[in-house]
Amino acid sequence: MDNGHYHPTEMVSDKIPALLCYFPEIALHITRPVRWDSDHVLLFDDETREMAKEIVRCDALDRVYMALDYFDASINRISAWVVGFRSWQKALLYALCTPHKLLTELQNENNMTKLMMLQEELKVYPFSDVWDEYCDRCGVDKDWFSHIEKYEKEVLALR
Repeated sequence: MDNGHYHPTEMVSDKIPALLCYFPEIALHITRPVRWDSDHVLLFDDETREMAKEIVRCDALDRVYMALDYFDASINRISAWVVGFRSWQKALLYALCTPHKLLTELQNENNMTKLMMLQEELKVYPFSDVWDEYCDRCGVDKDWFSHIEKYEKEVLALR
């Protein structure tokens, strides 16, 4: 599935659990649709988060082949790659931090009031603290963009 080639108002995330019911594995081309047949740098937007949530919710991290797209000729390709990859990492981390089993239990128990309350509370949980800790543990410089600007100035501009 290539979410860059669906109608801009069509949600690819809705299709993931349906396909996983019938196929042992699926391939997903993850990008940011802007217009028909136009792929652009992946962002940490609602649909990106929803795609990651469906993969995690379906316990399908080992059943979904995830390929990212970074095409956008108007910006630095290295920055596009880094922003796109970090956006997908954030989406997966966001999904992994969500208590999906509890949400499913509440839905199955028809406890919709508590389900709604918890879903709203989760929207403001300190996800960025978890992300910062992940980056620290991976040795990622918080000022990663300055490295890209330096490379652009010292290497790419000379080409």
